[in-house]
Amino acid sequence: MTTSTKCLLACIDGSDLSNVVIEHAIWLAKNSQSPVKFLHTIEHSHRTENAHHEGTITPNMKEHLLDELSDEERSESKQLIAEGKVILNNAQKMAEQAGLTDIIAKQRHGTLPETLADLEDEIAMVVLGSKGEDHDGNRKGLGSQLEGAIRAIHSPVFIVKSTAFSEPKKLMFAYNGSPTSKIALEFIKRGTFCTQSLEVHVVSVQKNLADAEQLIEEAKAVLAEGNINITTKALTGDTIDELTAYQQQNNIDTTAMGAFSHGKVHGLIFGSFTTRMLLECSTNFLLIR
Repeated sequence: MTTSTKCLLACIDGSDLSNVVIEHAIWLAKNSQSPVKFLHTIEHSHRTENAHHEGTITPNMKEHLLDELSDEERSESKQLIAEGKVILNNAQKMAEQAGLTDIIAKQRHGTLPETLADLEDEIAMVVLGSKGEDHDGNRKGLGSQLEGAIRAIHSPVFIVKSTAFSEPKKLMFAYNGSPTSKIALEFIKRGTFCTQSLEVHVVSVQKNLADAEQLIEEAKAVLAEGNINITTKALTGDTIDELTAYQQQNNIDTTAMGAFSHGKVHGLIFGSFTTRMLLECSTNFLLIR
């Protein structure tokens, strides 16, 4: 892998996937020789437990209510900060035990997408769990902030779906010739993610087999420049069905693809291909925009 001065950013929140995110971040940091930064965000959504149902609030009552809210928010903030420090200390300890020395632990206030946008200039790659603390125990679905976090930046994002860490061994790159998939192709060519031991499969699914084969040849030519050894497959049929079947048949553990090539409005109306893949497939994902 290539060396980068930017950091590998792992976003953790104490959810079921947090430790697996940390372990993947440690593996990626070692292979990329990048510093690792562990990030915990505190998003305030305070609701008072002492609701006031009076029809009319006098000035004195309003002032008292505001004091109550301020006290409750301060107490909640202190608790969230303390909990975040425990989560970050655990991550730092795991990284140190794994032999990493260039480690940063950071707590920020605000939503995850906002924080990522602020930090984008520092980021080589982001590591996220597919579900956060709010989705613990729910085996299906995606975290409520996941799409927003991916769209917030143009840095590559590694999404952890597996519930236990294992070193990536087989990567399937879904190539369709779109602008984002061409960016992903160049990223893979640079060797930023692909180790010598990683088996890379380039798969293209098109309505016409000749079109899929042409795209495969295009990808092979580019990756040959980076000395990336690959297995290729041209397929026809429903894209998600074919890619999912290929993953299962070949024991793929990581899927790489360009992400969110269409805008938010298109995704809202027609559904996002990226989101559908994340929902349908059980592999971890490397998304490049």
